[in-house]
Amino acid sequence: MKSLISVLFFAVITSSTTAYSWGGRGHATLCEAAVFLVKSPELKEFLTTRPHIMGHLCNIPDIYWKSLPSDIRKSGDPGHYFNPEKLGLKVEEVPVDYKKIVEQYTGKPNKMNEGQTLYSIPDDVGSAWWRADQFYRLAVEGAKKAKANNPPKDWKETQDNKLPFNEGTYQMMTNMGIMGHFVGDLGQPFHVTSDHDGYAANHGGIHSYYEEQVVAFFDGDMMSKIIKEAKAMKNPKFTQYESTIENLRALSMLSYADIKEVLKADKVIKPSVLTIDKGMSNKKAAERKPAAENYKAFEKLIIRQMARSSVLLAHMWEQMYKEAGSPQVSEYGSYLYPFTPDFVKPDYF
Repeated sequence: MKSLISVLFFAVITSSTTAYSWGGRGHATLCEAAVFLVKSPELKEFLTTRPHIMGHLCNIPDIYWKSLPSDIRKSGDPGHYFNPEKLGLKVEEVPVDYKKIVEQYTGKPNKMNEGQTLYSIPDDVGSAWWRADQFYRLAVEGAKKAKANNPPKDWKETQDNKLPFNEGTYQMMTNMGIMGHFVGDLGQPFHVTSDHDGYAANHGGIHSYYEEQVVAFFDGDMMSKIIKEAKAMKNPKFTQYESTIENLRALSMLSYADIKEVLKADKVIKPSVLTIDKGMSNKKAAERKPAAENYKAFEKLIIRQMARSSVLLAHMWEQMYKEAGSPQVSEYGSYLYPFTPDFVKPDYF
């Protein structure tokens, strides 16, 4: 048992910092799909001409922020995952108040790694639910600013990026898209488990294989499949709670439950190997068929998981918009494009 725990510990620390949920195509596609699930007429009109912007923004935390110097971006890395197993809790048992989790569990034993202590809850356990919620709150702030100010009255004002209405709408749009990245992360099963890369289950290397290599071979109708699957989900439980954290927790419960199904579909030719030598881990990934030959085995699972994230993201966008008082954002026409939004430090630690 002790050796298995050691294996799991080393698998976690060597994979958590390189976890990129769904890869670039997956994140962009599920966030673009969410645009077509929005029902509020005014918000839908605003988003209909901007699915490409939402797709770009959903990748910012991976393609831009992770390229920043480590002293800037390191506080944001834990926002990509959440592993309640280390707290000794099931997903559904996790409190919604992150500060209480930090107060209660800092300095306590790591329930997954014998002999280890939880010195930093953000680094050891992650914080994806609260990271998504942070950008929800920032989007609300932007939308409220747009609501409190007049839309542009002529072409000149439309292109005035300092106009308060334009500033607010731009802030809303940018944070809506970035929010989508973390909602997408939580739809990927290996972002809600300590065994990020499957080594404890002898499926080492599953993370990137599942989320990026396999997804690369999906056909061009990937988005339409996600939208179709999403529209078939009638009032899912993960949209029924009052708070964003509770809904994200409900989504994570489904993702975690899918891990067994994913591993069952992963017909490895030869199991992975992870050995520990003088405190260092030596990994050899499982042998499996090339993704080009095997992607069909995972397609239904992945489409379902991406569809869940798209449904919840569209729901969060609509809740944000309603909470801000439903501003006239369809009047926004600035050409300002959020190529490289400034990194945002977590505010919930």
